[in-house]
Amino acid sequence: MGIYFKLWAILLMPLLVQSNGVSTNDLCTRDSTGNASECGTYCYKVVKQLLSYAASIRSKEEQFAELESKIDEQNAIVFHLKETIRHKDLQLNQQIELTAAYKSNIALLEKQLVSNDGIITSLQSKVKSADSQIAEKDKELKKSQSKHEVNELNVARIKHLEAKLSECKAMSVVSICLGKPSEIYPIKVPDMDPFSVSCDSKYAGSGWIVIQRRINGSVNFNRGWDDYKAGFGDLRGEFFIGLEKLHKLTQSQPHELYISLEDFQNQTRFARYSDFVIGNEAELYKIKMLGDFTGNVADSFNYHKDKNFSTPDKDNDVTTGNCALSYESGWWFYDCYNCNLNGRYTSKDVGITGKRIGWNGWQLKPLKFTQMMIRPKSS
Repeated sequence: MGIYFKLWAILLMPLLVQSNGVSTNDLCTRDSTGNASECGTYCYKVVKQLLSYAASIRSKEEQFAELESKIDEQNAIVFHLKETIRHKDLQLNQQIELTAAYKSNIALLEKQLVSNDGIITSLQSKVKSADSQIAEKDKELKKSQSKHEVNELNVARIKHLEAKLSECKAMSVVSICLGKPSEIYPIKVPDMDPFSVSCDSKYAGSGWIVIQRRINGSVNFNRGWDDYKAGFGDLRGEFFIGLEKLHKLTQSQPHELYISLEDFQNQTRFARYSDFVIGNEAELYKIKMLGDFTGNVADSFNYHKDKNFSTPDKDNDVTTGNCALSYESGWWFYDCYNCNLNGRYTSKDVGITGKRIGWNGWQLKPLKFTQMMIRPKSS
């Protein structure tokens, strides 16, 4: 800026001289004729005004620099406010998505409650009908003329009531977890001894039976066919319910499937399937049905529909190798997987080909938490 002031001073000097009524030639003439003192007087007036203008311009320069600094500060504040607004918009969109998911779950729960009322009414009607049949048969027994006839009738009715009781027990799967807190409860399904299940009401309402959970890597999922068939782990921690139990549960009546996912940045996703059915051992426990998909993550599980279950010691996939052996886990492998929730538990990013708990439709990094749950369908 100093250079500009010098230029302005040079340009303004003739104007200042003329403004005082004296030309450059006059000054030179007077000087040459010996009027040195008078020439000095005129020059001093000119220089004095130049110095005054220079001081004024320097002051303006300082003011201009100060204004530029303030503008820079305001620009920084505006940038920070824009970033804050963008972050708030992102949070708002996330809250809107979460609210929509909550509304969807509430609607499903309300439908489930209405359906359960109908199921309870139906069960009560069946119990009354059974009581009525018993009372009627009691009358028939009293009217029987021989002990032999009484015994035959009694045996037949007992078998009939046992069949009804088995039917009611099978239907009891509907309400085993419904309306109950997250805890361990006993259950009975047809053609199996009673066993315990883990009920969950945290992620998608009540009524859900947990069939698989990964939380910390405390349980080894690199196991053989027999372990996966029977089930293993701790119902209060990491476990797999067992393929035979899963088959009997989904065969007894229609079930839906809910999968919860969480990564190491605490981001969560879910996938839901409307009709989940697992085949028997002769069918290699293949996923026979999944139904319709809903969720807030890309559908990676549908890739495994109609695929057989494989373990390191029982290779049922279509590759020349053994996916279960390569990825150290039992799963519905094909060639090899689009998701594997039974993979090796690790917090290290091992990439798409690594041994990890993965859901490739979401991200390629390992997952921190997974939980698979089933619930009897309301209709």
